[in-house]
Amino acid sequence: MSTHTAPPLLLPFAPATGAAVGVLSPSSDEAGRFPRRRDRAVAQLEALGHPVRFGPHALDTGGHTAASAEDRVKDLHALFTDPGVGAVLTAIGGNNTNDMLDLVDYGLLAAHPKPLIGYSDATALLTAVWKHTGLVTVMGPQLLPQFGEPGGCLDYTRESWQRVLGGAAPGPLAHSTHWTDEFLAWDETDDRARALRPNPGPTILREGVAEGPLYGANLETLLRLAGTRHWPTTAGHLLLLETSPGITPSQLAAHLTQLRQTGALAGAAAVGFGRFAQTGPDDEALNEVLAEGLLGTGHGPVVRDLDIGHTDPMFCVPYGVRAGLTAQDGTCLLTLPDPATRPSPTPLTATSRERVPCPPTR
Repeated sequence: MSTHTAPPLLLPFAPATGAAVGVLSPSSDEAGRFPRRRDRAVAQLEALGHPVRFGPHALDTGGHTAASAEDRVKDLHALFTDPGVGAVLTAIGGNNTNDMLDLVDYGLLAAHPKPLIGYSDATALLTAVWKHTGLVTVMGPQLLPQFGEPGGCLDYTRESWQRVLGGAAPGPLAHSTHWTDEFLAWDETDDRARALRPNPGPTILREGVAEGPLYGANLETLLRLAGTRHWPTTAGHLLLLETSPGITPSQLAAHLTQLRQTGALAGAAAVGFGRFAQTGPDDEALNEVLAEGLLGTGHGPVVRDLDIGHTDPMFCVPYGVRAGLTAQDGTCLLTLPDPATRPSPTPLTATSRERVPCPPTR
């Protein structure tokens, strides 16, 4: 486990109405390859009061990433230092966001605190920024998968985005009423809303009550950070994890074994897992592997089937913000009693950039 001493929590400024959302392609080049879906996403963000500014290389195509690691980092720096950008949203994940991490000027990002939002492979960048600066980053919707849906992202996702980024305490996060993992080929058959199925809510694997800072990630992406200076400290945290679509039981078992060997599970105050996406008949076997892998370590509550990751809708997970998880008597409830952002000052002053200390963990 890491012995890194975390910097004080740094709350980003809430994106004011009219502030642009800057779009970063930290890995895949799909933002440049799916213009119809991209345009739908831009229209929804504009309808929510946020014009969109793409990083200079966010729409590049032609390689296994949108651009070189150096150019993607330049985009990140440019969006954070652009005074007209109120939040930075990742376009889509991929496999290679980790090649940016050693090139980022973390001090520059901390000097211009604004929300950085994404999931899947983008959680590598969210994790590194949070670890090295204390800045609250947010595991949440991305441009193409969620905002690019016909009619925009699902209500539950949009409402969580607004609550977590809005400057007030989000409070209790009830589970969604319906969910989907249906895939419709982008810019080909994605002209309708995906079919939804009823959501009975999270499944409790081990009862308990826990409180601590939140941290969430894509499991495969997190493990790519093992052994590096970007590996996060999870001791005392509510650890929320999810996997990419199509994972097999053997792959999941291997990932959970490696995670256990890092010590991350033993130190966590609680563990929550998202739903498995596009796994078909493997679902039952995956849930058995998951229970075996999670229940053999730690002592806090353990739950699965959370609204995070590669199924929709999703709630936003602000890193480092205090949260409580109650999982008992058949009821599972996650509560965020503290805000994840602070009001954006007008005009921005030097004093307004001071760190806001993390509320004490009780």
